[in-house]
Amino acid sequence: MTTATFLGAANVFTVDTVDLANQLQSITMTKTVDALESTSLVDTSRRFVAGLESSETTFTVLGSFDGTSEAIQAIFGDVGSSVTIVYAPKSGAPGTNSPRYTHSNAFLASMPIVVNVGELVQVTATYTGGSIAQATV
Repeated sequence: MTTATFLGAANVFTVDTVDLANQLQSITMTKTVDALESTSLVDTSRRFVAGLESSETTFTVLGSFDGTSEAIQAIFGDVGSSVTIVYAPKSGAPGTNSPRYTHSNAFLASMPIVVNVGELVQVTATYTGGSIAQATV
């Protein structure tokens, strides 16, 4: 089996339809479901089934204060609401070699703005709840 090396990239990165691909520094999307016990009396070990999903997306973007489509203004407006986040590392239609991830109903509870004087402004936001789907077709 051959191994392919891929450098991190963001061909598509939108937060509530605002394109922030050129400002993305890092992204972590974590799909999480509750483990519900389904053990019966005849089982010899505990068994579990998937419960409700409550996923999380955390990303860091470059900060700019120059317009409403810039990261800080766009994300700050999301506080207290649910949005859709879309991330695709490669261009083109979703496929086996170019997956697209969509985090639906992602809720932003808080938005810290931290600026270190003399340093590049970066903003980190964490959206929780909702579900993450992977499109490969």
